[in-house]
Amino acid sequence: MEPLAQRGRTDARESLCLALPTAPPEYLLAALDNPALGAEEVALILENRGATAEILGRIGRTPGWMRSREAKRALVAHPKAPSTVSRRFLPHLFWKDLVAVAANLRILPVVRRDAEKLVRLRLPELTTGERVTMARVASRGLVVLLRDAEEPAVLQALAGSPRFTEGDLVHVLARPGLPTEFLGWLADRSAWSQRAEARRALVRHPRTPSASALRLVAKLTRRQLEDLARDETAPRLVRVAAERRLGVDTHSDGSLQSPADRRHPGPRGLSTSR
Repeated sequence: MEPLAQRGRTDARESLCLALPTAPPEYLLAALDNPALGAEEVALILENRGATAEILGRIGRTPGWMRSREAKRALVAHPKAPSTVSRRFLPHLFWKDLVAVAANLRILPVVRRDAEKLVRLRLPELTTGERVTMARVASRGLVVLLRDAEEPAVLQALAGSPRFTEGDLVHVLARPGLPTEFLGWLADRSAWSQRAEARRALVRHPRTPSASALRLVAKLTRRQLEDLARDETAPRLVRVAAERRLGVDTHSDGSLQSPADRRHPGPRGLSTSR
């Protein structure tokens, strides 16, 4: 059988196209010297996860093979691409490409950090819709960047990101000037409102819609209500609501009784009247 290196150097274009996506490094390296190799064939090498740093470095240093944005994007996204080569092409990528690079954990950390820095520089140029798209798939570094966004839609998309943590939410809710629309969504329609720390911050936030805040007060435990009633930094409306709730008796488990429970004592939620 003809050695792989020899085949890589001499295969016709059709054979190259069939072999390059899965060929071993020996074949790929030799194929770089094949006269039939062009930009389309180089793109197939960039898709091959078996390509080595040596192969990728040589491709990256050959201007004729790197003219297209697709080639630049594919090389940067390859987990074995040398950082010195990848970082050179980052400024040529679109913001969506940079966001994808920043979120790709297979790429070297130094390259991901550089991608985040470039996104930060371009952020003022992006539309609200583009920021929303970014927030949904943002890397950890970009989540931190977007926590200070002003647009409700961006904050809502960010809160739904799998990389958004409770710590991020606490940071966001510490901002006094948050959009009321976002706070209402957070309190009424997001899973975050089921978290104790989120509820605590939402009922205390001065811009949480009153109806939303009162609904959350009704879900607080007695201890949380006592803390809220004593918190002079909380809006007066919710403090009064907490005080009124504290005037209601409690079940043995500490949860609040309703007037109906007091009229018909018995198993929780069941009436003893006929």
